[in-house]
Amino acid sequence: MAFSLNLISILMCLNLGYHVVIAHPSGPQANRAQQSSSPDLQGSAMAESAAKLSPPCQLAASGLLTGEFGTCANVLGLVSIIEAKQSIVAPIDAWISGACTSAPCSKEGLATASQMIKTGCASDLKQGTIAAVALYSVITHYDVTRDMFCTQYKENSTYCLPHVMDTVESQSGEKMTLGEMISLITGKFTKADRSIMAVPKHAYCNPCGQAIVSQSAIMIDAIRKDPVGIPFNYTSSPTVHLVSDICGPSFEPKELPDSVHVAHNKDGKPTDKTTDNKTA
Repeated sequence: MAFSLNLISILMCLNLGYHVVIAHPSGPQANRAQQSSSPDLQGSAMAESAAKLSPPCQLAASGLLTGEFGTCANVLGLVSIIEAKQSIVAPIDAWISGACTSAPCSKEGLATASQMIKTGCASDLKQGTIAAVALYSVITHYDVTRDMFCTQYKENSTYCLPHVMDTVESQSGEKMTLGEMISLITGKFTKADRSIMAVPKHAYCNPCGQAIVSQSAIMIDAIRKDPVGIPFNYTSSPTVHLVSDICGPSFEPKELPDSVHVAHNKDGKPTDKTTDNKTA
């Protein structure tokens, strides 16, 4: 099965709020979309190609199901997202709920998972394949990644990522399918993507949107600072500046708004922000 490709697609979707904001009509990606003359289907095919993994890397990614990482990261919860034919918002909400209420992955479990990917995806990582780099980076910088997708409103415990996705979906009138998200994230826009990008900015210029952008920036900066031997040529600063221009200066600091926090672990303890689980 094409498990690994879809796994990475979902992991890449963790940055959805980040990319939806920079795709706003006043942002550079929106201009690129308006200038594009490529057919929508061609864009989707190019997006899928950008996330393609080699057979050994696919096998290594699939092997994550049987280890501790499969449990603590709720990898099985991804199956419903992978199999979703329509909107992936509800399946993502269910997956995040499971992952964020489970006990965090141990350093030993993360070390095993990272070694599997480092070995099985060696050629992909050397070539800088987006999908392989994303997966390896998520595992080796698990703490900051978990903090991003476990952000939620304090008042009602609504998780930020599915909340923002649901709002954007409602405002655009388009279903956020797996295919649309891959093409949106990789910049190969479809007609539906353009509708998604055209939603009023209040759909994501809100506390949850701020939390996603802030935690995504922290995550990207942590990976860039210590990429554990892989090519990682991304930086958060230009995007954060652009977001603040669109949504206001409150989006500039990499801080959580007062109404949002990172969901507590299964034992009731908040995530420890003093260290970042880096495993090589």
